[in-house]
Amino acid sequence: MVNVRKIVNSRCKALENSKMDLEAIYNVMFSNEKYYFAEENNGYKITKHTYGEVDKKIKDYAYSINKIYPNLKDEYIGISIDSSLEWIYMFWATILSNNKPFLINLRHPKELTNNLLDDLGCKYLIGKDLGYNGTLIKIEDLNLKVEDNYKFNYSNELCLSTSATTLKRKIVFYTGLELSNQILNVKEVLRCNKRVKKHYKNQIKLLVFLPLYHIFGLIAVYIWFCFFGRTLVFLKDYSSNTILNTIKMNKVTHVFGVPLFWHSIEKEILKEVSKKPKKIQDKFYNGMEKTLKLQKKFPNLGLRLSMKGMKEITDNLFGRQIKFLISGGSYIKDSTLKLINALGYPLYNGYGMSEIGVTSVELGNITDRLKNSIGKPLPSVEYKIVDDILYVKGKSISHKIMINRNIEIIDDFFKTNDVVKKDNDNRYYILGRADDLFISTNGENISPDEIEKLINVENIENYSIINYQNELSLIIQVKKYLTNIQKDRINESVIDNINKLDNSFKPTKIYYTFDSLMSENAIKVSRKYLLDKLEKKEVNLLEFKEIKTEENSEIDCDINILNKVVDIMASILDKKNDEIGIDANFFFDLGGSSLDYYNLISMITTEFKVEINLDNNSSFYTARSIAKMLEELV
Repeated sequence: MVNVRKIVNSRCKALENSKMDLEAIYNVMFSNEKYYFAEENNGYKITKHTYGEVDKKIKDYAYSINKIYPNLKDEYIGISIDSSLEWIYMFWATILSNNKPFLINLRHPKELTNNLLDDLGCKYLIGKDLGYNGTLIKIEDLNLKVEDNYKFNYSNELCLSTSATTLKRKIVFYTGLELSNQILNVKEVLRCNKRVKKHYKNQIKLLVFLPLYHIFGLIAVYIWFCFFGRTLVFLKDYSSNTILNTIKMNKVTHVFGVPLFWHSIEKEILKEVSKKPKKIQDKFYNGMEKTLKLQKKFPNLGLRLSMKGMKEITDNLFGRQIKFLISGGSYIKDSTLKLINALGYPLYNGYGMSEIGVTSVELGNITDRLKNSIGKPLPSVEYKIVDDILYVKGKSISHKIMINRNIEIIDDFFKTNDVVKKDNDNRYYILGRADDLFISTNGENISPDEIEKLINVENIENYSIINYQNELSLIIQVKKYLTNIQKDRINESVIDNINKLDNSFKPTKIYYTFDSLMSENAIKVSRKYLLDKLEKKEVNLLEFKEIKTEENSEIDCDINILNKVVDIMASILDKKNDEIGIDANFFFDLGGSSLDYYNLISMITTEFKVEINLDNNSSFYTARSIAKMLEELV
């Protein structure tokens, strides 16, 4: 049986006795060639790759770079690949070829990335042609085999860009020494929490859900686990079905995600529960309270019994092999922590930033986890609070940052701009961002994050509390195709939520919009981004009475046929008729699957006694378009 603590201690000791640079990290990470580095799953078959196989490929690629591009040395090379084995190959091949990887954030707008490449003086990219400026090194062209005993000259720096929520061009630099100190924190993590080393059938497998070019994905997902010889599980795509099926099929034990992921899990579970009879709903919520009490009394046994007691949900969600979950990147709701933990899935809350790496994780028992703290600072860093703002310094944070082409050296405390509090047990709690605070009429500082966690409105796309035009405002993004009944339900829910808030927390303005509140592919709403879009008139705000619904649109097809199509759609998707907008896309707006669509066509052909050629009618995805097609056929 694998002894995780023994492996951690021996490898940390090897790192401490080295130069603690990127070469040392690589050599320790790939020191056992027989361990499984990664698993890939195409939906039918699992392919495994050992550390030895990955090491060989990395060295072939690095050798190819050196031989094909002999003048390419000590340069920044942009990694333009999404999280995959290819990303791992190119990340290390860049370092082994004596060049420095720039981890391109593929979620950033292309214009921003091109500006960052220009700021950095990065003229080469490696990976896929995504339209960025610079000379592209194609992976398929790096096809040379490394010579025996070839000596690699490792670089000792990498850089990445921040999440761009500040609207500044910011690049953060890390050396091997800083990453080594991040790695050494694992000893303290294991000392405080033995669950993190729990395995299933002698294996610890971590899902690669977080992007590896993000600091949380780079440190917590990749480096923390692979340095100690554990296994990564890569996703074929990021659809919800693929994520859940991969977790169960590959027997994933550890999942780390951003709060948005966990919030969506909570939302889907509660949605399914709401469809059950009231007696079943009451049983579920009572069961949650019982499982949490059980875990408080018998932590390990309680988790297993909770998972078994909630098997109707856990068997359809992640399965029962899950050992450890982490949320990080922004604020997670109290209700989400409570629900996921009640299922027997131990969900912990962590904290970090691009500039400081991962600096704390709540590692306590169920009582501590549900407090929604970010835990205590890890050994490599020190926290202090000045005027309610968190400052961080230490051996593992970045000591060089470029902002709009200007280099800043961090040799003391770094100001995070996060508003925090600390309890008597030295646990820290994030209350919000300093630049988001709103001063109420009575002079009290109000954190929008504190308000947002208390709001739970169903059937909307997104929402945000912001200081807009000097008023505390709730901005709600609604779906494009609303019926009058849906519109009224949303408004009733919004009013009901606001009435439950303390007076000082109540927004004075409520706006609706059909426009997105987030940048494309963003993982959270940036208030700076949203305010910038509002200033540029790129987000159109509406009052409730100004929202136009589908009932306001002209019906230009047979109403009887249209109503029947809506009936069929509603029955297939298990929705009420008033939830089916006549111009709502069957897939994107209503959540139908390919199988649902084939079922829809089958029921329509039977009901209307017509033949429909899917190849010729593949664009008919709305009730209106289907009704108009049927008008012609009938």
